[in-house]
Amino acid sequence: MQKRNESISYAMDFSSYLIKSVEGIERIILHGSISRGDFDEKSDIDLFIDTTNKKLEKTISKLKEDYSKTEVYKKWKLKGIEMKISIIVGKLEDKEWANLKRAITTTGILLYGKLKSNVEKTNQYILFSIENIRPDKKRVAIHRKIYGYTFNGKKVPGLIDEINGIKLGKNIILVPAQYSHKIKDYLKSKKVVPKIYDLWSDVEIKS
Repeated sequence: MQKRNESISYAMDFSSYLIKSVEGIERIILHGSISRGDFDEKSDIDLFIDTTNKKLEKTISKLKEDYSKTEVYKKWKLKGIEMKISIIVGKLEDKEWANLKRAITTTGILLYGKLKSNVEKTNQYILFSIENIRPDKKRVAIHRKIYGYTFNGKKVPGLIDEINGIKLGKNIILVPAQYSHKIKDYLKSKKVVPKIYDLWSDVEIKS
């Protein structure tokens, strides 16, 4: 927990350096493994710079290089915090960032700017539709991994059991948004492209 807190503080220091050096940044959002809490020594500090000015990308890239020469950075390095900073510059509302926005909505940490949300006090879920998987051998293996299976009379749990997901149909899964990356990552590793839908509920949905 301490390492995570220090990593977040490091990200905040860098964000402060940015906003003092350049104008036009609306929000700076920490996302990825640090914000989720499942990071390791190889993880990056993943930042999304929310701005309508795409020309800032080069300026921010240069500022990132300059930051590594500051005394503040050197102090963090002495503490053992020298994680690579990975930056995306863009407008979060644009369609190209739809998947990232889903993750940020549930696990992102706002480092600078105002929170924008049209949904308050709701539970967000991601619905996956995983149809037309071929060949059958691949489909069976994927279903066993996701849904689990019975072996010698014992239930072997699947991914949805680990993340409180719900099987709504033969090829349809409902997953709490904060855990949806586990399903996405697994399907991506198997080269399966699911249909994804965002759902919200004012009550918690349980199986």
